Amino acid sequence: MKNWAWSSIIVVLALLLLASASFYSVRMTQTAVVLQFGKAVRVAKIPGLYMKWPLIQSVAFIDNRLSSYSTQPESFLTVAKKPVLISFFTEWQVVNPLVFYTRLHNDASAQSRIGDIVRSSLRSKIGKMTLKSVIQGNRQEMIDPVLAEANQRLQSLGVHLVDVRIMQVGLPPEVLQAVYKRMEAERMQEANAYRSRGAADAAEIRASADKGKTQIMADAYRQQEELKGQGDAEAASIYGAAYGKDPAFFSFYRSLEAYRHSLGDKDILVLNPDSPFFKYFRHSLESAGK
Repeated sequence: MKNWAWSSIIVVLALLLLASASFYSVRMTQTAVVLQFGKAVRVAKIPGLYMKWPLIQSVAFIDNRLSSYSTQPESFLTVAKKPVLISFFTEWQVVNPLVFYTRLHNDASAQSRIGDIVRSSLRSKIGKMTLKSVIQGNRQEMIDPVLAEANQRLQSLGVHLVDVRIMQVGLPPEVLQAVYKRMEAERMQEANAYRSRGAADAAEIRASADKGKTQIMADAYRQQEELKGQGDAEAASIYGAAYGKDPAFFSFYRSLEAYRHSLGDKDILVLNPDSPFFKYFRHSLESAGK
């Protein structure tokens, strides 16, 4: 009796195991590939419960959702062999599960192949561009041909690229240093040009000012001489008129002027007392003696 009970239990367990190995379920986000002895024989895309042969068939599940792949900055060469660091991001989706599983088997292999293909297409595109156009150009114009070429090559793998984006564009440190030095040299050259132009303008302004100063001084000196001549002429005219009215007073006044100019700043003056120069001195002394 006991043996029969254990036998029944074993049979029930075996049937349960056999039943569980005969069914599989597919979710909305999955596609199931049924494998028979490791070879894909059919695909189940609609969500639900399916049957398979136990032991001789197995199921591989493939995600139908968008998957992403991104890279760290990598070096690419432009048309002038200038290195530039670029990192990119891709979104992809399995469109042919049977081909995908046959050629790639899993997501890890798919991402590796996608990265290689996009990297190759991007390298080919950048190799035809200048460094300036890579850094400052329209990113979409650069990506569109890369996306088209990559999708053409990925079609045979059952994969479709939905999008490719450039995340970062930069220069290697050694190139950045060279760029900074070149920019510094250009700015120094511009500064020197401005300084030279400023010095030339300053010299021209100084020369013009000196010329103006010389002209003004010459005009002032000419006016001074003209005014002085006019003054001397007027003075001579006044002196002449005064001399005509009173010659004696005029002679006396001129002698006083001569005394003032000759004796005013002299400590010692040696002259003959009988000189005509002391005519009015003698006359003053004689008048005082009387």
